Amino acid sequence: MQERKSLPLDQFPREIQRAIMRFKTPRRGRKGYSEAAIQNTVYGIGHYLAVVQNVGLPLEISHEGLSVFIDSLDSRALRSSTRLTYLSAVQTVAKEVNYPAEKRRLILEDCEIYRSAMKKEVPTKVRKLAAKPITLRDIAKAAVEWRKKAQQTTNNRRQTYFQRSAFLALLSLTPLRLRDVNALEVGVHVIRQNEAWVLRVESSKTNFRHSGPLHYSLTPYLDDLLLYGEKGLCLTRYAERVGTRLFANHIDEPLSLRTLAAGFKVATGHSPHIVRTLVHDAMAVHGAHGSDIARVLCGQTSVQIAKVYEIHAERFRAEKAQEVLAEIQRRMPI
Repeated sequence: MQERKSLPLDQFPREIQRAIMRFKTPRRGRKGYSEAAIQNTVYGIGHYLAVVQNVGLPLEISHEGLSVFIDSLDSRALRSSTRLTYLSAVQTVAKEVNYPAEKRRLILEDCEIYRSAMKKEVPTKVRKLAAKPITLRDIAKAAVEWRKKAQQTTNNRRQTYFQRSAFLALLSLTPLRLRDVNALEVGVHVIRQNEAWVLRVESSKTNFRHSGPLHYSLTPYLDDLLLYGEKGLCLTRYAERVGTRLFANHIDEPLSLRTLAAGFKVATGHSPHIVRTLVHDAMAVHGAHGSDIARVLCGQTSVQIAKVYEIHAERFRAEKAQEVLAEIQRRMPI
């Protein structure tokens, strides 16, 4: 029998299922969790439960189970950040089910080992950017190129190219999470008003709310998702599309996350998530104000999050500082 990598929520022990439910409706004064954080916790504890089940141990958090789980993590070709994510999920659940504090300290010690190892690893996105440099301007240029290609195409790939072009254009100016973009509905989250488009959406991870007009340069790209290059009344087609996903197929069924991501990678060589790093790096030259703007654009609520996403920001800040100093020196009397 093939070993399972993760146990689904409905097969969790009742005690752990109840703990997960409490994360969704925390008691007054207790920490609240986003839906994405809860999903990550479920996935992590599901890995733990699958490991202990595969070796015949009870489906509960125990010293024996943790030992087997950590051995399993260490034996697999995983990054330390992934190991930390899985073990942190177990720690979160262990605390909720009142696993003894002195035993939880052992979990925290192993978490710290993975955290220290993680700091020494070169992040995947850093290696990928080094191998294939890219900027937000490159993504915007790719949007233009794929739109031209769509306009010149007469076969059934025409619609796919228009979708790819619009996705690239949207992310180059509004770096939403892939899941949030995929969930956008015409007339609900993206509304066409006065020859322009308005965005009203809440982040699935942070609950951050975006509400306001989209840049005018995005209008033709989003209009393409209604008409796909055909001549006609855009507002008529808009009325027909209300309530359907912005990124949909020829019968208005939503495109999958994989389809959107694959199209972006074909065009750029990177996954869509890279735009959030590019935004933080691009705004770094504007100091703290730039960091605040980057967080707003990315729908992030934590001030510390910028450091996670920045790659070349320190170099950009240093270059900007040298420009400022050079300007000061230029103005100084000789």
